Amino acid sequence: MKFKITIENFEGPIDALLQMIEKRKLPINDISLVDIADDYINFVSSVNGVSISEKTQFIFIASTLTLMKSKSLLPSLDLTDEEEGDIEDLKMRIIILKQYQDAGDLLRKYMRPKPLWYFPRQAKTEILFTPHDDVSSKNLLLSIQDIFNTLPEVPQKKKEGSITIAVHIEYMMASLEKRIQRAIKIDFKSFVGQHIQPNMPAKQIRVYKVVSFLAMLELVRNGALHVIQKKNFSSINIEHV
Repeated sequence: MKFKITIENFEGPIDALLQMIEKRKLPINDISLVDIADDYINFVSSVNGVSISEKTQFIFIASTLTLMKSKSLLPSLDLTDEEEGDIEDLKMRIIILKQYQDAGDLLRKYMRPKPLWYFPRQAKTEILFTPHDDVSSKNLLLSIQDIFNTLPEVPQKKKEGSITIAVHIEYMMASLEKRIQRAIKIDFKSFVGQHIQPNMPAKQIRVYKVVSFLAMLELVRNGALHVIQKKNFSSINIEHV
């Protein structure tokens, strides 16, 4: 007796079970069947429009899945030979159905009707150069020259001038040493201030400050000066050795 039930996208209980396995991309084994047991049981509960005798096949598969899940949760649970046979039979039925479906897809691919009409490829368009009789190399040259003559001239960008600020450290060392010999004791800020002129650019002021600081450090390293700073960012006092 042939048994076939079509419900939505499924044809029979094994087909529904196989599609659930493939949807999750799982292999056909005990773990996969246990993972989808709850989904299959919920699916069987929602099946309507079939007789009790037809629905029995779905219920039998669901009971086998429930048995497998119980075994996974209770490893010490002993199953009868008949129950073990039902589980192996279920896995074998799924494997066989999968093989038949793959074979059917392969046959469908090679037995698909082929087109009876074939159309030739469209020929490539051949490009030909057919100039007018009055066209000559001289006329072409004159036309190109006219085009270049009408092009606007690109304005030349003026190079921006730059001023290099040069302050020699030897000069600042000599100036500082001369100043400290006269005053015995000065502070760094007043020493730099004597080199800064009114309306001097900020960049030039920074150069004088940096070079003056380096000149002071060099004189200290040579043992010509002593510097004292009581705390961070406070005034630097310079004394003659």
